[in-house]
Amino acid sequence: MKIPSIKSLLLASAFISVAQFGFGLETGGLLSNDTKFANQKKDGDLELTQKNAVNFWIRHPLSENGLSYFVAEGEFRSQYDAYKTDSKKKLTLAADATLFKFIFKKELSNSDITLSLGRFYNSDLSSLVYAQNGDGAKLDLEFSKARLSLFGAYTGLLNAKNITIIGQSPNFTDKEKTLYVLAKKYGVGSVTLAFPNFLLRQTLALEGLGAFSLESEKLNRFYATASLSGPIVAPVFYSVSSTFSFSKYEEEEMKKGNLTKGSISVYPNLKSMSISLNGLYASGKQGSFEAFQGFTSKTAVNSLYEPEYTALVLVGPSMSIKALPNLLLKAGGDIVFDAEKDIEHKGYQLTASLNYQAASDVSLGASFDQYIGKENSDNDKMQIKLKATLAF
Repeated sequence: MKIPSIKSLLLASAFISVAQFGFGLETGGLLSNDTKFANQKKDGDLELTQKNAVNFWIRHPLSENGLSYFVAEGEFRSQYDAYKTDSKKKLTLAADATLFKFIFKKELSNSDITLSLGRFYNSDLSSLVYAQNGDGAKLDLEFSKARLSLFGAYTGLLNAKNITIIGQSPNFTDKEKTLYVLAKKYGVGSVTLAFPNFLLRQTLALEGLGAFSLESEKLNRFYATASLSGPIVAPVFYSVSSTFSFSKYEEEEMKKGNLTKGSISVYPNLKSMSISLNGLYASGKQGSFEAFQGFTSKTAVNSLYEPEYTALVLVGPSMSIKALPNLLLKAGGDIVFDAEKDIEHKGYQLTASLNYQAASDVSLGASFDQYIGKENSDNDKMQIKLKATLAF
């Protein structure tokens, strides 16, 4: 009887492993089309920005109960900006592994433990300071009366065309056709502790987040956040959070800032309706505060200037309603104040959107945004967006 060689046994073992992995493997994809018309200067014509993307994803269970699994997603995107004067810069391309995550979850008698490893999205308590992908790990411990999350990530392997880090953005000059541009190197870590039933069904959460530059040019930041949310009296709920920032650039003195936001929401028992009154303050130079600076770039006002969440105040209502089971309508607005020094009224912004789930794998959407500055502002802007996605 011929004894199989070690090479044959290894090949057979590899074949069996691949076959086992293939069993239960889920795959799919998404085609998306985003068309935007917006003026790029005051009283200018609406100009086209056309974005198309294709995404592929895979998911495979790592346990019999499906609680542990592996998931990955890749994307290729093209964008055409008609308003750019240099014809070579009108078309930009990007490719990315937007998700590559292992999830290991264990349910115990009085707690749940979840470990996430790889590249995945994470957000801070405010959703405005750190809200992006990172390469790292997250440990979630959930008990009956408390939740603890430990998170750590590295940004230096991310595609800078998909995320922007405030304060240290890479130079994209002549890189329109470069599919992958490495982001600036940061180590990010956070600890979050939440008490779901702190008092009278209120949820209290505390978080510390640090972002430490690994570049030769140092810009380090730390954020401390506290949030409180819960019912006032059904169906009225509230949410409020305040974040204190401490940033230090090179040998400069430490700068302190504050971001505070809150909302009161009503949820009538009518077509999943919600009505909210929202307010936000991002410090400028008030008292001991300097201009608040987050980590992930996010547009706060849809004006030509497109400011970040810094040195401004926003106050306004918003609402959403499922007019039909497959049609979601949203509308909102803000009174915009500049808070660079004194609190000064600057203008208004209005927004409206709809999303129609035409079929289980077809989604259509449209949105309208208008910024109207005070006294013929040079920042007036209108934009119309149309979106369609097809899952396969």
